[in-house]
Amino acid sequence: YRAAWIQAEAYRRRWDKWLENRTGDPPTRDLNLETLAEVLRGNILVHMHCYMADEMAALIDVSKEFGYKIRSFHHAVEAYKIADLLAKEGIAASMWADWGGMKMEMMDGIRANMAIVQAAGGIVIMHSDDASGSQRLNQEAAKAMAAGRAAGINITEEDAIKWMTINPAWAIGLDDKIGSLVAGKNADVVLWSGDPFSVYTRAEKVWVDGAMLFDRS
Repeated sequence: YRAAWIQAEAYRRRWDKWLENRTGDPPTRDLNLETLAEVLRGNILVHMHCYMADEMAALIDVSKEFGYKIRSFHHAVEAYKIADLLAKEGIAASMWADWGGMKMEMMDGIRANMAIVQAAGGIVIMHSDDASGSQRLNQEAAKAMAAGRAAGINITEEDAIKWMTINPAWAIGLDDKIGSLVAGKNADVVLWSGDPFSVYTRAEKVWVDGAMLFDRS
């Protein structure tokens, strides 16, 4: 990682120098380094696939060395071990409700992972890369909320709803447009038949950009 960022920093400097006056031939383009250079310029939000606490902590150190920010760690099975660090750095954790144990880097997964990060003041995001789970993030959030309460952490429904609305919107840099019911934002709204955290609740109507795209009736 550090070797790649060293190359990217040199690449960014070469291009920035040429862009100042655009004289002579431009530097040779490298699409991999171009992406990293845009991260260094602050134009690309960094989302990283990472399971273990020590790896996340090491990557935070790398980001500080090269002057970029990590927006979210995805999966983050051991986020609970560094919940205070994630909160301090303002880095979100996009987590499963209860997946763990499937391979070595997942062996320390616990069901209260999301709740512990929430209690530490972190930015929690309800995540799934399963086709069924992705359609039922509200039920996944309910599981994580219940696990937190079972561990003695008072996770409110207001907290849990943010896990799948404003927090992920912030993570992709669109919280000024989506993620909450605020005048002036895009009207992306789900009308539920009851408690959104209940397995018996159904989506009655769905609006995207103000247009109704689903109506159960």
